[in-house]
Amino acid sequence: MTSTCGVCKIHTSELLDELVAWESDRWILRHHPTPAPLVGWFLLDTRRHVASAADFDALEEAEFAQILGSAMRAIRSVIAVPRVYIILFGEGAQHVHAHLIPRDPSHTGTSAWEIADWYRAVESGKRPAAQPVEIAEAVQRVREEMRRTVKI
Repeated sequence: MTSTCGVCKIHTSELLDELVAWESDRWILRHHPTPAPLVGWFLLDTRRHVASAADFDALEEAEFAQILGSAMRAIRSVIAVPRVYIILFGEGAQHVHAHLIPRDPSHTGTSAWEIADWYRAVESGKRPAAQPVEIAEAVQRVREEMRRTVKI
C-alpha cells in the first residue's frame, strides 16, 4: 500500500465491505463507490499495489484472465445485459483496477466512448447516480454468482 494511492485508500476504507462482491489473497472485485455511474459498474483491483498488468507477479498473471472472465459473466448475468465493457487505464490511480461496465443498449449515451461522458455527468451531478439499494442488490447477486463459479 502507498499512502497516496486512491485505490489503496479505498482498500482500507470502512465502506469497502459493502461494495465487495468477491475477494482473494490477490484480488478484490468491488462495485464502484457512490456516486456510481451505473448499477453493476464493478472494478477488479489487485490487492498488491502494482501500477501495470505488465508488472503482475506469476500468480496475478495466471489468475487475471480467469477472474476477469468470471466477473464479466457474473455481471452480465446479474444485470441482464448483452455485454460488459472492460477499461484499464492506470493513470488516474496507478494501481491496477479494471473497470467492468455493464452495457445496456436501452441506456442511450453509454455505448463505446460515450460511457466516459456518462461517467463525468454523474460525477458532476448532471446525471443521477445509481441508487444505493440497487447497488447493494447487485453486489449481493454478483457475490453469490462469484462464490458459485470461481474456484481459486
